[in-house]
Amino acid sequence: MSEPARPGPWRRWLPRVLQGLASIVVLWVLSTEVEAGSVAAIVGRIDWAWMALALVVKALSLMVHELRLWISLNPPRPPLGRVVAIGFAAGALNLVLPARGGDLACIAMLRRECGVSVGAATASVGVVAFLEAAMFGLTFLAVLLAGAPRWQSVIGAEAHLQAVSGITAVTLGGVLIAVVGVIIGRRFVAEPEAPSGPSPVALVRETLRQASANMTAPTVLALNTGLALVQVAGMVGSFALLFPALGLSVPLPMLAAAGILAISAVAAVVLPPSFGAGPAAAAVAVLAVFGVDQPGALAYAAGWWIVSQVPAALIGVPCLWGRGERAPPAG
Repeated sequence: MSEPARPGPWRRWLPRVLQGLASIVVLWVLSTEVEAGSVAAIVGRIDWAWMALALVVKALSLMVHELRLWISLNPPRPPLGRVVAIGFAAGALNLVLPARGGDLACIAMLRRECGVSVGAATASVGVVAFLEAAMFGLTFLAVLLAGAPRWQSVIGAEAHLQAVSGITAVTLGGVLIAVVGVIIGRRFVAEPEAPSGPSPVALVRETLRQASANMTAPTVLALNTGLALVQVAGMVGSFALLFPALGLSVPLPMLAAAGILAISAVAAVVLPPSFGAGPAAAAVAVLAVFGVDQPGALAYAAGWWIVSQVPAALIGVPCLWGRGERAPPAG
């Protein structure tokens, strides 16, 4: 049987070109509504001490994320240094690929360089993403509740209640799905091992089995969850530090940063983060609620791009360099 024909180069690159063009259009529309000089004036007043602190906090949150990638692999785990380097390399790819395409590369690199099965690598990446999303939802909810009086005065009690209800429903829904997945995975663990094969069913079974084993180990789950909370707090905090760095007075800065981060994550499905169009649109929409004008929001988006891109690129690009030539583990 002949191998299926591979898609031509235009089919592989056309979606990326369209996403890049869409990002440029979004940035152009936003920039035409303000004077460039007003944005440049705000950016020119950057307090670099606050900016440096934001960059350091963001870099530390990235390190915690890659440590969690290693923890999310079941014993016997590959060497910590190699897994962390792979995680940083995948993070660099996520800067230019939409829909977190670097995560797929992470699975492939774990398979090739560490001898980890595809199911185990997929489970590890999935556990990292799930706990991060769950902790982000809980953090967002906690900030909403902690600042309830001021938040209600800004957008009204009804909108605040809808926000709390929506975040609660999404977070609890995700936890429920994870619990069901763990139950199914434990059932697969209890069943006799079936001969593995390249079929999609076998891959799903192995992924569920690996994820269930990781999330039902009490010590590992507690450590991973705690680190996920630290990572999310650091990530949101790094973006909240941009407000004093730019001289922007914003009530509830953690809430504002969390809201922009949430919308940016959704926008990243179609707008590659490397252009910064998603965060720019999110900043304009969210910061308007907090009384920040559009020039201030776009200046914040510029600072967001620096904090989100620079640490990941400085650490990730050297880790990415030459990974295709890395030899697989012996044996």
